[in-house]
Amino acid sequence: MELQEHLEAIRGRNAEVVAVSTDDALRISMTVRELGVNFLLVSDPQRRVVLQFGVLHPTEGIARPATFLIDAKGVVRLVHVGRNYADRPSIGAILDALAWLKAEG
Repeated sequence: MELQEHLEAIRGRNAEVVAVSTDDALRISMTVRELGVNFLLVSDPQRRVVLQFGVLHPTEGIARPATFLIDAKGVVRLVHVGRNYADRPSIGAILDALAWLKAEG
C-alpha cells in the first residue's frame, strides 16, 4: 500500500492520512492486520462520507477512488477523483501538494 510506504514522509509535512472504506468494521480490521496499516482507516458501510464528498459512482453504487487534501481549518483545498482504481495521484504529487498547502499558509 503506497500510502503506508510513504507515511513518514507525509507526516513529516505535518499531514495525516485518513482512509474511508465502504467495507464493514470487521473487514477493515482484517485489512489493517493483513496490510500493517498504521493510519486511520474508517468504515463507512452506509456510504455517508462517500455521499457527502460526492464520490459515489452513479451506476456501480461504489465509491470512486478519491484523494482530498483538507487543511487545518477543515477546508477542502485539493481534490482528485479517479476514473478507476488505478487512477490515483502519485505520492510525489501528494507531497508536492502538501508543500504547496504549507506555502499557502
